[in-house]
Amino acid sequence: MRFLCGVMLAGVLVSMSAGCGQPAAIADSQEARLEQARAVTELEAAAGGYDAMLDKGAALAREGSAGALVLELGRELTGDDEAAVEEVMRAALAEVLTREVWQEEVAGVYADLFTAAELADAVEFYGSPTGRKILELGNRLDDAVVTALTAELNDHGAELAATIDAGLTERFPELSTGENDA
Repeated sequence: MRFLCGVMLAGVLVSMSAGCGQPAAIADSQEARLEQARAVTELEAAAGGYDAMLDKGAALAREGSAGALVLELGRELTGDDEAAVEEVMRAALAEVLTREVWQEEVAGVYADLFTAAELADAVEFYGSPTGRKILELGNRLDDAVVTALTAELNDHGAELAATIDAGLTERFPELSTGENDA
């Protein structure tokens, strides 16, 4: 979702600049916003956004419950156990967060954050071949960005740590004197 909101904003900006900075002529009412936002979520769902949300939610739920399951079962989970837990979590999420509920909730968020014209621009952009490709590549794009940024942070880990240490020592002088050593 984080990615899609950022990409949606970028799409709106690209679409606006292509139209000489003039957003689409559309009345900006809550109803118009919701109508356009629902069209955006329909495009996102068609590109796999709903399924990706279920997959991520199930993975997070599995991770969050693994420790408790290990304690309850009295053993470590196998790979098959983890896959089974994830299937259970995904099915449970899908019962509560149906595609329709997901779309309506996401549309409500978009309607609160964007005007009807901006959402209409997003619908136009995401309906284009490039927009559909961005939506379809959503998770791969997220993963590639995280990989690239992680590599950059790893390459500069010592510099980052030194900068953080210096900033924290400046903000909390007692760190440099060892006053709060345990």
